[in-house]
Amino acid sequence: MNNKEECYKKIMKFMESSDKCILVKGTNQYKKHKLVMSFINKNYKNEKILFRINGMDNILKSSFLGWTRIKKKVRSGENIKIGNNYYQFDSIITSNTWPSTDRKFKFALVYPIDPIIRNKKYDVLENLFIDKEIEKIFLISWTDKQKYDYKGLKSYIDSITIYDAEEENAEYHKKVVRIQEK
Repeated sequence: MNNKEECYKKIMKFMESSDKCILVKGTNQYKKHKLVMSFINKNYKNEKILFRINGMDNILKSSFLGWTRIKKKVRSGENIKIGNNYYQFDSIITSNTWPSTDRKFKFALVYPIDPIIRNKKYDVLENLFIDKEIEKIFLISWTDKQKYDYKGLKSYIDSITIYDAEEENAEYHKKVVRIQEK
């Protein structure tokens, strides 16, 4: 099983380790990043977190962040209090937003990593690992299509965890598995 509890435990183990980067995969497309955010919110306070996202407008969607909602348009590099911590957002694909964010962060979340894999745009990761000072990095997939080539991520990733939707919603899990097979 690749359920929420197992994923949470693997994240906890990662946080206690000297590892720098974890890949979070699985069929729970819209909940993986929320699980990571929830873990950080529960265990850390007043930390600075970089969230590299595929579209800044996604931040305003009510379901995107889970327990909180941001009502105003967020500029790249702007500090936003979410739960117990402070987030800065920038774009996965638009590299001119990267200098807008600070250099030093406790954590970074990159969601979804799908455009990085599809476009082999590994400079996104180079920027996080070389130009930024980040203690722990979470690379979070949206849909793990079988045709995706994860080899380009191999040198960055120290561990992998999987959060599937099977126990929470078996039909949804099956639907995503069918999508992954395409």
